[in-house]
Amino acid sequence: MTMLGQKILKFTKTYTKKYDIPPTRKEIMEAVNIRSSDAIEYAIKRLEEDGKVKRSLGRARNLFVIS
Repeated sequence: MTMLGQKILKFTKTYTKKYDIPPTRKEIMEAVNIRSSDAIEYAIKRLEEDGKVKRSLGRARNLFVIS
């Protein structure tokens, strides 16, 4: 897992635990200090392929941590 993937996973876990809802892509971008939405999307896709997260299609806040 990349450093960016680790940051996204940690932030998503923390955010979801605190607010009981997953963060938006914009919130993730701000939290990990990355301006490129493509870089965030690529990292999330890799996390999904690794079985770390799951996305629910058709929702704005659709990133759920599996492990």
